[in-house]
Amino acid sequence: MGSLRRRLGLHIEPVSSRRWSLRVAFIFAVLGILVVVSFFIYMSRVRSTPSGGSNYAYGEQTYTQAKTELTAPDNIAVTVDKGATITWDGSDDIRIIGYNVYRFKASEDPGSKVNAAIISDNVYHDDEGTMFNSYAVSTVDTNGREGKISAPVVAVAEPVSLTGLTPTQKPELIQNKTFTDTPQQSLPPTMVGCTADGATYLGVWYLEHYNEVTGKQLMVTPYYGDSFSFTFTGDSVAVISTRHWNYGIMDVYIDGELRQQVDLYSPEVVVNDTVFSTSGLGSGAHTIKLVCTGRKNPDANFTFINVEALQIK
Repeated sequence: MGSLRRRLGLHIEPVSSRRWSLRVAFIFAVLGILVVVSFFIYMSRVRSTPSGGSNYAYGEQTYTQAKTELTAPDNIAVTVDKGATITWDGSDDIRIIGYNVYRFKASEDPGSKVNAAIISDNVYHDDEGTMFNSYAVSTVDTNGREGKISAPVVAVAEPVSLTGLTPTQKPELIQNKTFTDTPQQSLPPTMVGCTADGATYLGVWYLEHYNEVTGKQLMVTPYYGDSFSFTFTGDSVAVISTRHWNYGIMDVYIDGELRQQVDLYSPEVVVNDTVFSTSGLGSGAHTIKLVCTGRKNPDANFTFINVEALQIK
């Protein structure tokens, strides 16, 4: 029989060896099935997790890291003195690692974040902040996800920019406006008031009213890039402004050319001051433009610029 098997090339393994091979194959098959099942379970959990969130367990409680679950800070307060200082109550939520602060120029302003890095404390000082800003604060969790933003809060006191003068009424918000047919106190023929026909203001400005200034009113802004422009016919033009310790630096352009940078800071209030003048412009129409640089003298409190009137000859 043995010789017959050899002639036919047949080799029969022992029964015990075949059983061992079947056991190994069965084990690998079970492991493969477990891997596939585990993968599908994982994918189903990933799909069921809310957008923007992941689950983390702390002790016996599980939190879903969703933006809507991170509440806004409480008791936000703003004070203004050479910038704006914003404070709020710190959160005892163990997920919170810091905060973001947002500045708003006006009620319809969408706001912009002012901190470059996450704030770990519960106080922030905005060097460019003014009494015309409002601020809001949001929380940030360990994954960098941001929670709800608080309601904007204004400064505890909202003084006008020219302390030391006599205001006749509250400031008026002016935004992206060109004045037309606006009544104003009569001025000499060569004087053009800040709300004269054709006076154009881009950005957020405030019309303030004082007995002491030209025409009893002036336009003010503290915001970088905001501008005033006026087109006139004449050979010369001068800018009449107020100097004050709250005021910063403005650029003066004539027909698109930068003519001068004017520092409006003064340790004392100076009204009706000729801060810029030029002549020899030639006949025809010319355009003057004043731009807030957002910069200031180191001794100044803020970056306001202002215009009382223009003198044109």
